[in-house]
Amino acid sequence: MPSHDAIANRRSFLASSLAIASASLASPSRAAIVSTGSATIAAAPQELMRVRIEMDVKGNVRVSDNAIASKETRQTFPITSQAVLDYEERYRRPADAAASSEVVAAERYYHTASNKSVLNKTSSEQDLRKSMRHAIVRRESLPESIYSPDNFFTHGELSLLKSPVSSVSVDRFLPGESVIEGDRYEIDADALCSVLNLTSVDSGRVESTVVGVAEDAVRFKLEGDIEGSIDGVGTRLRLIGKMTFDRNANTCTWLALAIHETREISRAEPGFDVSATIRMVRRPMAQPVALPAERAMIEFDQPLPAERMYVELQSRQLEVGTMMDRKWRMISDAPGSAVMRMIDHDLSIAQCNLRPLVKLPEGKQWTLEAFEAAVRQTLGEKLTRLVEGDQRVSAQGLQVLRVVVDGETQGVPIRWIMMHFSDDEGRRVQATFTLSADKLEAFAGNDAQLADSLRFLDPSEIHDGKPADEKSIAGASGADREIASRPPTDDTETLSSSDLK
Repeated sequence: MPSHDAIANRRSFLASSLAIASASLASPSRAAIVSTGSATIAAAPQELMRVRIEMDVKGNVRVSDNAIASKETRQTFPITSQAVLDYEERYRRPADAAASSEVVAAERYYHTASNKSVLNKTSSEQDLRKSMRHAIVRRESLPESIYSPDNFFTHGELSLLKSPVSSVSVDRFLPGESVIEGDRYEIDADALCSVLNLTSVDSGRVESTVVGVAEDAVRFKLEGDIEGSIDGVGTRLRLIGKMTFDRNANTCTWLALAIHETREISRAEPGFDVSATIRMVRRPMAQPVALPAERAMIEFDQPLPAERMYVELQSRQLEVGTMMDRKWRMISDAPGSAVMRMIDHDLSIAQCNLRPLVKLPEGKQWTLEAFEAAVRQTLGEKLTRLVEGDQRVSAQGLQVLRVVVDGETQGVPIRWIMMHFSDDEGRRVQATFTLSADKLEAFAGNDAQLADSLRFLDPSEIHDGKPADEKSIAGASGADREIASRPPTDDTETLSSSDLK
């Protein structure tokens, strides 16, 4: 049960956030009455914030028959989605950094992280496991990286936590100087990358206009078009928005954006053409509610911790799971077959096909010789040489047979790494890695990671992000939804994807 202090903190957050939202979206007539002429916009360094983001998306997903061979759209599916992220975050800087320096890391506790979507008439829901609510956000490079200090996210959970707008850097949209109503300024490319979580902005511009200066707040309107990229995948965005700078808190406390985004098909994910409405409320906090009192260890002078950057991949159909580098994605999971693909900045490195094998009598195992014979028979004339074969017992207690062979397909040199996993109960699965000879260095022995981490799962161990009957400390109540979806008081306060048409 939430403590009395936690409940009181939540109520205070709700009351303050509603007041902020009301001030930020005040009607033009009220703003004119309390106008102060000019205002100095100087965002103060913050340490602890409560944030709520609500996103509504509608549009189409575009897929190709084979993204590795061609990115040409072959099918289009309608999609709608509603997502909510509600969290508190503690900003982190290197020990020798000035208080005014850019925030390059944050520690978060997610009170709510959920998504409901309908893709081609198929409904799905996703939620964040309670054990994954504490997370670290790193922003030394973009898009930002999120990892758990204690556990491992699934790819579905990582996708759930990816926000198209960063609460850490939203103050970078502010002009940082004295303004009067009617002032206009262009937002620079670095700020756009930081706030919109883009790897690069290649062309276009976004302009901000001061539309109201009041005693307690300054209001802005944003509008523009840009082309950029995210991890090597091209994207085009058209956006309009509203933003409020709270003159008492000296920070941006309200941001609403309507975005039309067209993203290219990548080798790891489909493309899309969607319109999204994003609403964000931020408020400084005096003390954390659910974040651990002791700050998580962050070594700013070191690369991201490799031991924390694995992702948990699970096949519900095959009832197996593994921990792999984040370059790996579960591309498909169907009865009798699951496919993982290794993608690095939209470059395909390797593919791994998983398929179940007939269960053996309990206590029986295949020999390495029998597996090698099966490999030769499967590849036939494609095989040119057997490189090596070995067997061992994995860290998960499974017997692992491994055969590495070289061959050709349509004149292209190929390496196959075939692995046979079995346990004492007779359960078996085969993994087949396929990669071209020129990708061996980039592949970097990922088969060894699969060999030691693959395990058979009981149905109860499979988590696909569906909401569970669990409550978090100071979790969102029904009233929390009013923060970002408060009914507008007049037509000037509405903002939706229709504004982009």
